[in-house]
Parts: sequence; structure tokens; C-alpha cells
Amino acid sequence: MTRHSQSWFPALLATLFLVHGCAVMPDVEPANVAWVSSGDFCEPETVLPLPDKTFLVSNVCDFRQEGSGYLSVMDAEGHVLKPRAVDHLDSPLGMAFFEDRIYVVDANRVRLFAWPDYAPVDVINLDTRVANDVAVAGDGSVFVSDSARHQVVRVSPEGEQSVFAGEGRFENANGMAIRDNTLYVGGARVWAVDLSSEKVTTVGPAWMGDIDGIEFESDGTLQVTIVGGPLIRYRGRRDVQILGGDRVSSTNHGYSPEFGLALIPTGYDNTVIALKIDDLKNHK
Repeated sequence: MTRHSQSWFPALLATLFLVHGCAVMPDVEPANVAWVSSGDFCEPETVLPLPDKTFLVSNVCDFRQEGSGYLSVMDAEGHVLKPRAVDHLDSPLGMAFFEDRIYVVDANRVRLFAWPDYAPVDVINLDTRVANDVAVAGDGSVFVSDSARHQVVRVSPEGEQSVFAGEGRFENANGMAIRDNTLYVGGARVWAVDLSSEKVTTVGPAWMGDIDGIEFESDGTLQVTIVGGPLIRYRGRRDVQILGGDRVSSTNHGYSPEFGLALIPTGYDNTVIALKIDDLKNHK
């Protein structure tokens, strides 16, 4: 969840250097912007790639006003196909896709919609203070970050809720993703949590913090977006690329391996920016 515009970008990078002065942050490279889409979005928060190669965008559109949020569908060239595929939401933030269901965090609940017709099918009311992002494991367990309580809530397939991996373990818990039986949680840092043992480890250097979006490329390269800042591609401490620019101001991004695009919603700038991603192995 983000409330920053692109003007925060230089100040954010300076802050990272001051807070983590002993860490070495790689230079920011100009992002290769494929296109910028605007006109149909209102405080876009998350972009979710879908199996039909379209993208779903959650629009908060004034979190203080109930029923003002909505979901939009766009194609890989930035054209909006359905401006309001789902309407009258309260504050749609993180989203996930699992077994032809779309999971949307909406004001301390998760709403489930059938895909591709977007018919509402279920609501999970959460014991959270500020529910933010959602991820779904292979067994159907639902994980939701609670930013205010700095923790993650697990909802079992039977509907039972519990705090995952301990209370207050994840400062400013925000974006999440699941890969190889591991839940990745973004916030003040990036954490990797084994879904079986609940063992928590920290990923990446100290300067890689204030994380919103988390995605993975096909080869395992980790993509993260800094709140209000750039896109980071991370495969190791000596294998990092940071992509930014005047128009890049991130919230919870999505990644499409089919098109090699990172889809970045820009919050109050009311745009979605597509960055063309090149093979990190050839990055110098």
C-alpha cells in the first residue's frame, strides 16, 4: 500500500544512503519504458497478470470513501479493455490468482471472484488491522500481510486464522509472493519464510528495504519495488540491477514473463508503466 508520487524518488534514494550509509547501493539505471497507460485509473495499487495474458489493476480511488474502488483489465500494449470489470469495492489493494479465482484484499477482508467472468464467489473476513497484500499457497492456504501489526495472517483451507511465523516478525509487512514452498514478505526488509517449518531468513542487503511489490522472473531472479521508487532485480549481492527514472514511482508491481514486462502502478500519478526487462545474465 503506497501513497507516494514520482517526486519522492530522489529523496527516497538519498534517505536509503543515509540510513544504511555503510551499504553500497548500485547506481540507478534508466528504465526501458515500453509504454505508459493512463486515463482509466484512480490511485492504482496492484497489477496482477492473468492466464489469458491480460492484466488486472486494482484502483483504490479514495480509501476514505466506501464503494469507490474498482478493478480494471488491460492488455499487454497498455490498452484498457474493461475499465471497471469489478466495481463498488472499498479499498482494493493486493491481489492473487489461484485455481480460476481472483483474491482481492479489500478493507480487512479478502474478496474472491470467479475468473474470467468476475462473479463474486466468497468473502473472507480477516482479523487484521491493515490488511495489505495476499498470496495463496498450493494447498489453498491464504496469506495476508497486516502492515499495522507487522505480521502475516494465515487462513487455512478450512477457514481457520492464525498468525504465521510469529507476531510482529515483519516490520511494515507489505507485498508478498510464494515460490518453491517459500513465502516472501516485503516491508522494512525482504524475508523468506519456509511454509513448512516457518523458519524466517532475510534476503538481500540492508539498503533493500521499504519493499512493496515482489515478483520472480523465470530464472529465479527476484524483482522488488521500493515504495515510491525504483524496480530492483536481485540475484545476489554482486548481481543487482536497479531501474528507475522520472516517471517510475512504484506501488505493488506485476511481472509478465511472456512479454518480459514489469507492470508498475504509480499510485497518485494514476498511470501504469510497463518496463521492458532484459536478461540479467547479460547485464554489465
